Amino acid sequence: MSTRVERALPDGEERVRADARMRALLAGPAPGPIAERLALLHFTGRRTGRLYTVPAGIHRLTATPENGLGASPVPPLVVATGSPWRHNFTGGAGGELTWRGRRTPARFTLVTDLERTARGYLMLYQRYGDAAGRRLGIAVTGEDAPGLAEFTEAVDRCGLALVEVGLAPDAGSGAAAGTPDAQDRVAALPPVGATDTDTADERTSQ
Repeated sequence: MSTRVERALPDGEERVRADARMRALLAGPAPGPIAERLALLHFTGRRTGRLYTVPAGIHRLTATPENGLGASPVPPLVVATGSPWRHNFTGGAGGELTWRGRRTPARFTLVTDLERTARGYLMLYQRYGDAAGRRLGIAVTGEDAPGLAEFTEAVDRCGLALVEVGLAPDAGSGAAAGTPDAQDRVAALPPVGATDTDTADERTSQ
């Protein structure tokens, strides 16, 4: 059987429950080690004008000429997703990121280059090893490990995407998660709706 990469997420009800747990945990004052690899994206839906908060896995990509990231001294942050909410970031959009217990202004930009996206997924898949499926929300079928061709096909077929996350220079001064200011802003956000957003992509069953 030929190797194939598929998007793989829990069913709808399980995702809704997991997302709610992660929003509460990551917005709190002591989110724990999980806050190193999961974050909350806060943004305004382009079509609805509503505010959304979405938990998602966050990753660092090593910059190489092949993945189009140049020679950046700081590995860029990306979110790996296939959910409809990624389209809010086409061309770039401002928002906020709650990560490592702090909420700070951020800019989110959807990567639209197919090969660049595939190379990013391949890099992360090789880095995470056995945990790659859970970390990236994918499943691999077939006997051989997927390569660039398989990820390129999956990006095109399944809509796998990367969203680059740019943090403000003074990111360290953002409001600490769990403070009244940060909690009020998270509490004011409505549940994630299907129009602008779907769900977090890392399986949140940890």
